[in-house]
Amino acid sequence: MKATLLIPALSVLVPTVAFAQPEESESSTAFDHHVAPADHAFEISVGTGYTQGGGKLGEGMLDLEDVAGPGGSANIELGYRIIPHLTVGAYGSFARYANGDSLTDDVNVLAATAGVQAAWHFRPDRSVDPWVSLGAGWKGLWLDPDQGKATALQGFELARLQVGVDYRISPEVSIAPVIGGGLGMYVAQDSAMTTEYSEIDGKKVNFTGFAGVAGRFDLGGRR
Repeated sequence: MKATLLIPALSVLVPTVAFAQPEESESSTAFDHHVAPADHAFEISVGTGYTQGGGKLGEGMLDLEDVAGPGGSANIELGYRIIPHLTVGAYGSFARYANGDSLTDDVNVLAATAGVQAAWHFRPDRSVDPWVSLGAGWKGLWLDPDQGKATALQGFELARLQVGVDYRISPEVSIAPVIGGGLGMYVAQDSAMTTEYSEIDGKKVNFTGFAGVAGRFDLGGRR
């Protein structure tokens, strides 16, 4: 009697187990698969890409695109994943631009930003994880000739928005295409005709866009 009951049970159980095992293996190797989400981890992100700005610098001043053409940017971000969905931290960037039409070839056009930001991860437990970040901080622009004093502009990055999609290539490492942009305003200028920073009259909001790729590294934390 026991054998009679056991055989039908095995006939149902064995195919079920056999079917479940390949499905589990396939899901773990698929492009979009489950991963253990990062939690309480320190994060370092390093990126590079294309950047270009536009808009007014101030009343009676040249437009941003007149002094700075297309350029390349290097970015670094430091963050802390306080929960799997949310990272808070700081960012910094350095960019070098081609000369705008209003500058001579002997002028180097450099820019930098630094600030704080927060990033929201929509799918932290998946290998494909879209995210969006919002930050604000400081920004600077330098027109540095080969000879003579540089013109420096200082101001604020009023809002810095980025969108990316992390792909987790290992438990601690991910790569992401990133696009974004920032609204900025320069408030002070020190030029070859001045001895210190002076306030810019008729301050204007300008825009800088970015598109590139970034690598993210998780340190510590728990999963």
